[in-house]
Amino acid sequence: MESTASKQLPPTTKGNMTQPRPLSTFSSASTHVDILTPITPPTITPSLTLSTTPAPPVDPENGVSTKEMIVDSPPEGGLQAWLTVAGSFCITTAVYGLSNSVGVIQPYWAQHHLSSFPIQDIAWISGANIFLCLFLGVQVGPWFDRFGPRWLLMAGSLVYLAGLVGLGFLPEESDVHVRQGVRAPGVMYGLLMLLWAIVMGSGAALCCTVALSVLAHWFEKKRGLAAGIVFVGSSVGGAAFPLVLRTTLPKLGWAWSMRILALIVASLLSIGNILIKGRIKGRRGSGAINFACFRDASFLWTTVGCFSMCLLDFGLGSGVGRLVAGAISDKIGRFNTMILTTIFSIITTFAVWMLVETDRMWLIYLFAALFGFGTGCVISIGPICVGQLTVPSKFGQYYGTSYSVVSFS
Repeated sequence: MESTASKQLPPTTKGNMTQPRPLSTFSSASTHVDILTPITPPTITPSLTLSTTPAPPVDPENGVSTKEMIVDSPPEGGLQAWLTVAGSFCITTAVYGLSNSVGVIQPYWAQHHLSSFPIQDIAWISGANIFLCLFLGVQVGPWFDRFGPRWLLMAGSLVYLAGLVGLGFLPEESDVHVRQGVRAPGVMYGLLMLLWAIVMGSGAALCCTVALSVLAHWFEKKRGLAAGIVFVGSSVGGAAFPLVLRTTLPKLGWAWSMRILALIVASLLSIGNILIKGRIKGRRGSGAINFACFRDASFLWTTVGCFSMCLLDFGLGSGVGRLVAGAISDKIGRFNTMILTTIFSIITTFAVWMLVETDRMWLIYLFAALFGFGTGCVISIGPICVGQLTVPSKFGQYYGTSYSVVSFS
């Protein structure tokens, strides 16, 4: 006979078979523990601390943290911002203004220093100056993003002044043949190419790239107006320096005219070095040339557009057009302004230039004013359109790379 206890054994399940549980699994107490089942101690999971601060972004170009690139929005004004605009104005007045004065300097070379050279050969000197000023921006721009404006602007100012002071030691035509004989014309051409084109062109690249790129540190919504003010300096210098030269060259000669120019330029560059300040800490990286920005189709076509407009007119744009176009672009958009002023220039060509005849020569002056107003916008709006396609910390690279292409125009 089976015991009562064995009849009351609860079943256990193992697979599809039902077996009685052994008596050894019971205890006399109301609670029991299955001695056949191992007791697994509880797993203690360490508490995780969740950070609410997001990880800094990574620069895809350099593969490093770009925490230093995170800055607040540009202040769009303030004392230091407008002092920086004033300093950049002084830089463009000194550098671009003197480059625009070649209409007085080049004929003087043709009459004195380089009288044995045709005018087209002499023009290579001034052309090389402008070319290097723009082309070298492809390297100066990344340096600006890496190191900021201070040392680059100082170095550019010293290099530019060194070339200008060196011009003051070149002899006049009357002294050339006595001192250097029949080889003098070739030697003089080489010296002018070295000082005016290479040395001053390199210094101009450092100064002007910094003076324009630093505006992105302080302005976004008002960047067009700021750039328009800065580029007016080019027109101011282009009007003032020829007046000085037309007075000093006949009376004082070449050497003292260059020394007077060097004094004026040194004063303007000194003011620029004092007033211009950067706001964004240099981004990490080598500061080397990088053409990866051309992968952006918008950047590529913007560069093509600036090249085309500068091919028509680089240095002859009206200062009024530069200022007005810059201010309007902040209201209606930079690319919209570029399109409208381009259409305006095309209409001016067909509506005014095509009507010029010998008995209506006054139309030439009207065309010069209207066409200069229209094409002048590319000087101030072109770099701002480029700046629309990148962040302020990379503006120098984008601007320098774009205008290195424009330099071939």
